[in-house]
Amino acid sequence: METRRNKINKKALEIFLSRLEKPDFYNINLEQYPTDADTASTLLIEAYMDGNIAGKNVIDLGTGNGIFAIGASYLGAKVSTGIDIDPEMVAISRKNAENAASYAEFENVNVSDVKGEYDTVLMNPPFGSVIKHDDMPFIMKAIEIGTHIYSIHNIKSYEYIREFYSQRIQIIRQERIFIKVPRIYAHHTDNYHEIESVLVYGIKN
Repeated sequence: METRRNKINKKALEIFLSRLEKPDFYNINLEQYPTDADTASTLLIEAYMDGNIAGKNVIDLGTGNGIFAIGASYLGAKVSTGIDIDPEMVAISRKNAENAASYAEFENVNVSDVKGEYDTVLMNPPFGSVIKHDDMPFIMKAIEIGTHIYSIHNIKSYEYIREFYSQRIQIIRQERIFIKVPRIYAHHTDNYHEIESVLVYGIKN
């Protein structure tokens, strides 16, 4: 796939990501929900502009439909890998990569079992609202394997997470965002609702 390093455009990236297939079913026990294309493109372009995508070894933890990993390949990552514990999500990610002519690769693995060293970690982990602290394995793994970390967290739990991060990485940027989530679970009453969140960029000390 052609590298867009010198043709970066948020709207074009957002449109590209919005065309990726989404699953028909989400597992609430895994706190699965889609990352909307606007949020994904915001995170990806920030990482790209920081110099942490193009030519870098990038991993997407909890990839879902592959949106961050495929987006990273679109922006010229040297290697782009997505991992997910759900084999159905991995199958959708691989299909999306093939349809998008992306070289992103995907693995069906528990986040705790991920090995290696990566320049950049991208993730929108579980918020821990269904299973308390379900986000922590993702955060700890990101710090273990990555240098530059871009992560999204529910603002309600962010104070605890910020304290955890601040003892282990240098927090460079914290940005208030709103994730747009469609009605995918029985307890959802609106077609869409927004979750107030924080997009964090940190560098491992």
